Amino acid sequence: MSYLGIDIGTSGVKAVLFNEDGENLGGAYRPYSLKTDESGAAELDSSLVMKLACEVIAEAASHVSGDPVKALCVSSQGEAVTPLGTDGEYLANAMVSSDRRPAPFVDLFTEQFGLEKLYRITGHTPSTLFTLFKILWMKEKRPDIWKKTRRLYCFEDLLHQRLGMSPAMGWSLAGRTMLFDVTKHSWSPEILDALELDESFFARPLPSGSVAGIIPDKIAAALGLPSGVKVVCGGHDQIIGALGAGVTEESTAMYAAGTVECICPVFSTLTLNSQLCKRNLCSYDYAIEGKYSSVAYSLTGSNLFQYFKEELGGGRSYAELLNEMPSTPSKLLALPYFTPSGTPYFDGTTPGAIFGLRLTSSRGEILKALLESVALEMRLNLSIMEEAGMKINRLIATGGGVRDRMAVQLKADVIGKTIETIDVREAGCLGAARLAQSADLGIPVMKLVRRERKPENEIHPSFDTASAYEDKFLQYKIFYSEIKNISDRLWRRS
Repeated sequence: MSYLGIDIGTSGVKAVLFNEDGENLGGAYRPYSLKTDESGAAELDSSLVMKLACEVIAEAASHVSGDPVKALCVSSQGEAVTPLGTDGEYLANAMVSSDRRPAPFVDLFTEQFGLEKLYRITGHTPSTLFTLFKILWMKEKRPDIWKKTRRLYCFEDLLHQRLGMSPAMGWSLAGRTMLFDVTKHSWSPEILDALELDESFFARPLPSGSVAGIIPDKIAAALGLPSGVKVVCGGHDQIIGALGAGVTEESTAMYAAGTVECICPVFSTLTLNSQLCKRNLCSYDYAIEGKYSSVAYSLTGSNLFQYFKEELGGGRSYAELLNEMPSTPSKLLALPYFTPSGTPYFDGTTPGAIFGLRLTSSRGEILKALLESVALEMRLNLSIMEEAGMKINRLIATGGGVRDRMAVQLKADVIGKTIETIDVREAGCLGAARLAQSADLGIPVMKLVRRERKPENEIHPSFDTASAYEDKFLQYKIFYSEIKNISDRLWRRS
């Protein structure tokens, strides 16, 4: 028996088959391009995404003949929403997380509805990220589309529809819409009333690991799947990736070191308080029913190293550039906002900066300062979580950013915590496949995930270096506020 995990991301969709022991049997990937323009639009062609999703399912399924697929599950990017008409036709592209056009509606709606009330219902704080505000933009700016809209689906439920089922979505993905009551686990009547909508516009929210339906035989056959394949609810990609990384125990967190640096912990209680609200740190459902999570992230991650390599690397490889870095902490301070920030500030305007440059500053030291800045940003998020009652004692790292031990050592030194690295390259697909297997066999997913490989390495902070970063962390917090003040005064005068 095999289980199929599907990961629908912002830049592509992949499907990977795993056997009962969690071994990768083969998969497929298709890229697609984000449509952007100067208005702040960021869209995906939903029909293309669904077409390619079906292609990767079929290609992955072709890798096995004597090991038939029993169930599949979807890990989906959050927030992206597609409007559908009466007959299920796509009326427009999906507006994805980074679409900035809803910005004018965020403060207006929040003032009318109430920030505290919105936070207590959803566990999230307002941002252009969320589906709620994309819907408000659509109502106001695209009335021609809005009057035809009868359904509003995210990518997990959109694929369910494409597979011939009544769509459903995991609770964690529903949470990212900012329309979902995180305590009652249902669409919020108060928020839907404010939008003049009802539940019929949305898919069924179900716990991760719930069977949403069976793929009809005709559609299954067209995809090269056997009869009776179960479709199991997954959820938000960060949450499903954390599950695939083996994050199941209290106070353990995934550290996803990729284009976006992300920390995703697991807790046994829903934590809502003013400290988390003020710092834009959410609380919502985990992939295990009865457990909860948060997401702390920097939108600048390994993309900053890539930028440095392309613009300043002089043709050197990543490894060669890392070897140019000094062994001690850099004498520079950097702010990693080469993209908009993530948590805790949701700051889309303060730019990146490097401070302290001299003629003696080397390329290696500049690179180290930039990598330090990303780690310092994640340390800031961790410190806020812990001050608000979310204690994190164990970090399990995944992603391309953990392949070089020197880079992981730097993160451990800056953060001041041991980081475990694991040999799981497709954590999102593996987490989804484990949920599918759990639903098919009736085995609690925690037991399945605990079978995963032990850490490849445990990288401990160096005592002397970590001590030096204590002072640098205090400087970093001051540095952000000063750079923000300077940029406000110079570039955003009224």
